[in-house]
Amino acid sequence: MLNSALRSRAEYQQLGAEGLAGRTTPERDAAIVEAVGELLEGRESVLDLCCGYGRIALPLRRAGKVVRALDITPSLVEAGRAKAVEEELPIDWAIGSMTDLPYKSDSFDAVICLWTAFHELFAEDEQMSTIWEISRVLKPGGLAVIEGPVWGPATASEIANGMRQGPEHRIVTTEHFGTSSVHYIHDEASYGRLCAAAGIEDFKVYKREWGGRRRLILEIHQPQTD
Repeated sequence: MLNSALRSRAEYQQLGAEGLAGRTTPERDAAIVEAVGELLEGRESVLDLCCGYGRIALPLRRAGKVVRALDITPSLVEAGRAKAVEEELPIDWAIGSMTDLPYKSDSFDAVICLWTAFHELFAEDEQMSTIWEISRVLKPGGLAVIEGPVWGPATASEIANGMRQGPEHRIVTTEHFGTSSVHYIHDEASYGRLCAAAGIEDFKVYKREWGGRRRLILEIHQPQTD
């Protein structure tokens, strides 16, 4: 079985930038950019982790942020890079995995990982590696924001028909824009376990409206140094 990174790259390479863009709307994107801007107020350098075709990276750069953008899927990165060149927006684009970031420690004021991207990691070691890597590249006082679906207990029928699988039935299959989508659902308990394993003490998990739907947010706060 492919690991999560290779599986995601294959799926999104096939979907392409146009197909991925079809899963959102300009109105939803504008609301998310506004929410991200509020969370990142006062922070200059941002890593957009699993950036896709630049849906958030491009608006952040237009707003004056110093942006680096990384994704596992070459075609999506190329689409984002082409748009940035067209608009003469200096963004550092890279192809890579969120489980092993190609950046030095203490590099960013903020890291964002949105649109269920983190929840496409099914294995606990991949999840923990990513949490640790995100914390590693944050500067002292930095902030990371991870967004994804809200946890709900599995029903008997969901378990019986295979829609909920894995530990605690957290791996969920749903119909999404005419295709099947599989992701891992976190909650405060599972995020707490990951952060504890990664040695992260300052974090919070909460639900909020996010682009017109209810979503789960994990914030990681990197301590200030003395």
